[in-house]
Amino acid sequence: MKLKLIHPLWTHLPALVLIVTAIVITLMAFPLPDSAPTHFDIAGKPDAYGSPWTSSLLLLGLSLGFVILSAWLDELWARQEKKKTFNWISLFDELAIGDMCGIQIAYVNMIRSSGQVFSFPWIEIALACGLATGLALLLELIRPYRHYEKVYAATDTGRIQEKIARIVESGKPLDYKESQNPAYTGVLAVVVPAGMFVAAALTWQVLPWLSIILILIGFGFITTYGGFRISVTRDLVAVKMGILGINLLRLKTAEITAVELHDFSPLHDFGGYGIRFNSGIQAYYLKGDRGVLLSAAGGKRYLLGSDDPEQLAAVIDAARA
Repeated sequence: MKLKLIHPLWTHLPALVLIVTAIVITLMAFPLPDSAPTHFDIAGKPDAYGSPWTSSLLLLGLSLGFVILSAWLDELWARQEKKKTFNWISLFDELAIGDMCGIQIAYVNMIRSSGQVFSFPWIEIALACGLATGLALLLELIRPYRHYEKVYAATDTGRIQEKIARIVESGKPLDYKESQNPAYTGVLAVVVPAGMFVAAALTWQVLPWLSIILILIGFGFITTYGGFRISVTRDLVAVKMGILGINLLRLKTAEITAVELHDFSPLHDFGGYGIRFNSGIQAYYLKGDRGVLLSAAGGKRYLLGSDDPEQLAAVIDAARA
């Protein structure tokens, strides 16, 4: 099956031009010495030495990674658009890559001139980010809108409503559970902490305080393993996160005044995924663009992401009734 892209790839040309420019300047400095400064203190003086190719390839590899990440986010944005809206995420890779390419160019020039002090390249970064971001903004403005037709699977909720109604009438306990745990959450909860711990080990001798911060961040990501879990009982709708079951939401069914399906754009409406707030709505979702919107006493509203929002809405509606 051929993958049809909604967001045009040519909007990433400014970022690719930055990467090519950094590569060309690096190759022009060839041959690089076998050993050169690879880390600098706050004053710009070297405090570690090694192969200059290590840091160069790392910066260029990260730059390519940012292009891939930005292309993926832009495609998500385009598939969620109901009409043409300015995609501010499209400027993400130009800003990030402009920083890294500016640093790479200044680093290579320092090595080529046999310098021993690295001055942070504010001018190079401002020039790279300014030109690339300006061009990216123009390309985003002329980007055509392409409608993406979403197809939702029909769910017969009649049986689940009848089943829950019988449970409630009989006085038996109601305990409905479901989870939203896409593959990327597992990657974030495993790969990112592993990278954090490796980085902490490498920087422990030089910057122990940074290592401690990296370790804490790593453990924070681990706690998200398992995604969001929703449970519905006769009296309570609850949302928990991760292996520790951290409580995110506990809403009494008696306080719920309305239950409805709600289509939304995760990136445009809330700026991403996870725990989000916008327009008086507290949202909890990790994927999808359709959820269950709960209205509660006091005008509070909660949006719950679900792999089967029709069924979740039917369960909550039956439980509160």
